[in-house]
Amino acid sequence: MYRQIITGMALLLTVVLAGSCSDMKLQTDADYNATVLDPHISMTAWEYFESRSDIFSDFMAAIEYADMKDYYTQTDREYTFLALTNTAIKAFVSSYPDKSAITECPKEDVQNLLRYHIVDGFYSTYGELPVEAIYVLTLRRGEEGLMTMLARKNPWMADAGSVIVNDTGTNGNSPMRQAVSSNIMPTNGVIHVFNSYCYYKR
Repeated sequence: MYRQIITGMALLLTVVLAGSCSDMKLQTDADYNATVLDPHISMTAWEYFESRSDIFSDFMAAIEYADMKDYYTQTDREYTFLALTNTAIKAFVSSYPDKSAITECPKEDVQNLLRYHIVDGFYSTYGELPVEAIYVLTLRRGEEGLMTMLARKNPWMADAGSVIVNDTGTNGNSPMRQAVSSNIMPTNGVIHVFNSYCYYKR
């Protein structure tokens, strides 16, 4: 009986509220100024990493250990930097059972890791990356340097707007990686941020 009374009151309240809204008129105009956030930042990729040392400190340590800082500070050419968060660097270090820091890993392996995460040229989702996977040229040469990239642009997909590296089935058995942040544009290229490191697998 109590449930019937509550249900009846809820139904009555719904009818009253619906009826009171019928007199409301639709708004016909409004002041709206459309703006788009500017992805350009007035600093080099290295300076950006320094400004976000909370998430890139291990990545910067890897860059300095590998003697590759010049790629991130120069302004003569544009690169696509796949920046690795501390989470990604820690995952790479954990692939060496006896190592606990990036500076303990073999230097050549760290150099190869970084070379794979620098793409020659400028690839953003603002026109350069298509929705179909394309091969891009990383600084790591040979088969081990093979990489595909694409931009998700289907509005019905949960990862719409994301940069995808090595989408499933596009590059052998390489694991797919999705950027957690993308299209950050320093003075020497574009940065896409990853929580997992990328690599080629035949």
